[in-house]
Order: sequence, then structure tokens, then C-alpha cells
Amino acid sequence: MNKYAIVGAGLVLLGLAFVAVPELTGPLDLGESIVTVIGVIALLQGLRTVQGRRHADVGQTELPTPERPQELPTPGEEIDAAIESGVVTFGRQGRKLDERLEQAAVDALVLAEGLTEDEAREALEDGTWTDDPLAAAQFTNTIPDWAPWRVRVRTAVRRDRPRRARRAAAEIARIAGVNDDE
Repeated sequence: MNKYAIVGAGLVLLGLAFVAVPELTGPLDLGESIVTVIGVIALLQGLRTVQGRRHADVGQTELPTPERPQELPTPGEEIDAAIESGVVTFGRQGRKLDERLEQAAVDALVLAEGLTEDEAREALEDGTWTDDPLAAAQFTNTIPDWAPWRVRVRTAVRRDRPRRARRAAAEIARIAGVNDDE
């Protein structure tokens, strides 16, 4: 144990004894002189502390590097990437993309057009949800009868699922009021 701690503990015990039994202080004539002595001791201790601080090195707190904001994907970015990559196939990824497009179309029709979910699905199956024949073909798998003959011929000659998916996504975005600028 530190010698200063022992001396401090002894002085505290002596002070407590003087408080508990005031008659112990009788032989000591503690008048105004004790107040002066304690004041001088406090002043010397204060000067010692100031002097110690003047010669000490100033330490600054090291702040951690601020965090960078995390890049979050834009909603629909995965659909756009899948369509642009040409991965729109008849496999699992193609079915997953079809399901996401269909759900997005139903949500857009319910929110923007005020249809019920059943009415929105029926409009998708009939191809009446849009004026774009390729977008309508995304969910009907056939070009609607009302489509111009050149569109039907071109679609029959080449099966263009990525183009239909792209057009359907654009039409869904238009119905939902989503712009590319946002």
C-alpha cells in the first residue's frame, strides 16, 4: 500500500475521532491559526497542481474515422439487372422474375388504379391492364388479339422474353408513377 494512502487514512481516522469525541481536541488550542494553516496548505496544493499541468503534454482525444453511408440498392434494381443481363429464361430465375413482375404489376394496379387484387390479376391474365402488347404478353404468354398484326408476326418469329419483361417493367413503373430520375 502507498505511504500517502496510509497517512491519508490515518488522518481521516483522527478527524473522525475528533468529531466523535470533541474532548480530545481540548489540549490542542485550535483557534484561528488552524484555519490559516489549512488555507496555506490548500493554496500550496493548488499551485502544485497548476504547475504540474503547465509542464504536462496536452493529449487530444483520437476520434474514430467517421462511417461512410452504406450504399443501399435501389428498389427494382435486381429486376432491371436480371432483364438487362438476358437471364430471363424458362428456368428458376425466369420464374422468379415473372413472379416479381406480376406482384409488382398487381401492387401498381391496386394502388394506382384502385382495383382489387383479384381484378388486377384478371386484368393481367386478359392483357387489358396496358395498351402495350409486348407488356401485356409478359403475363398472358400470347400477344393480345388487339395488337397490330406486325407486332404479332414479329413476336411469333422471335421469342423475345427479355424485351417483354423490359416493356412490362417500364409499363408497371409508368402506372405506379415511378420515374428513372428519382
